[in-house]
Amino acid sequence: MAATPRILSLEERKTLLNTEIKKHDVANILVHWFNVAAWIFLLSTGLGILYSAFYRFIPLNWNILIRDAFGGLANLRAFHKAVGLIWVFVLTFNVVLGFKKYFGPFGQESLWLTQNDIEWLKMMPLRIMGKKVWMPPQDAYNAGQKAYAIAISAGTLGIMVSGLIMTFPIYMPARWIVQWANVLHYISWGGVIAALIVHLYMGAVMPEERPAFFSMFSGKVNALYAYLHHYNWFQRYQEHEHEWEERMQKHIEEEKRLMQNEE
Repeated sequence: MAATPRILSLEERKTLLNTEIKKHDVANILVHWFNVAAWIFLLSTGLGILYSAFYRFIPLNWNILIRDAFGGLANLRAFHKAVGLIWVFVLTFNVVLGFKKYFGPFGQESLWLTQNDIEWLKMMPLRIMGKKVWMPPQDAYNAGQKAYAIAISAGTLGIMVSGLIMTFPIYMPARWIVQWANVLHYISWGGVIAALIVHLYMGAVMPEERPAFFSMFSGKVNALYAYLHHYNWFQRYQEHEHEWEERMQKHIEEEKRLMQNEE
């Protein structure tokens, strides 16, 4: 069973609040904001492409505005496909290139739900409703962030595969593959949008999760936030810090002995 964090004194809280610890690598931050920019463009242009006289769930004014901005539907589709291909290439290249150092560890930390995570998911709705409930200690990513990562990973894969099929339909052996790719594309985008709405609310609106939002700019969170919301990860971080300090202390002592011997 995971250790339970103790109640901190006021002085301890002040000390931790003024201490920053690293949460994200630069590679993860860059990929995150590249995805944000790509998704905004692809979603806005994709909605501009959608049009049907039978089901107008996209406002007609938006269709007209976005198509006119790109000089017509043909140009809009070309730009949408071009940016989509760039997005697929850059994301795939970065994941493959940095898999061992960045994305492999990230996947291990954020794509596996533990029993603590299941309990956290059960308690979080009560917490959102304002009830005081005990929340199980969490790792570097809490259960909500893990669920989001799983949904986004599945949606991203669906968008990529279906988008490539729709972009190069002449290479498909059967027409039904392209038709089902259209369905998968819309379903994947729908899932991503739904996950993003929850993600934005949790990260940018909920005050207690605000440090997680700003960590996607700085790469750091204050130690008090880590202690209160990601205690299991905070403990591991402290252990690594202590191990580093012990190694450095031994190194310093060894250097002192060498200097004394030379004298």
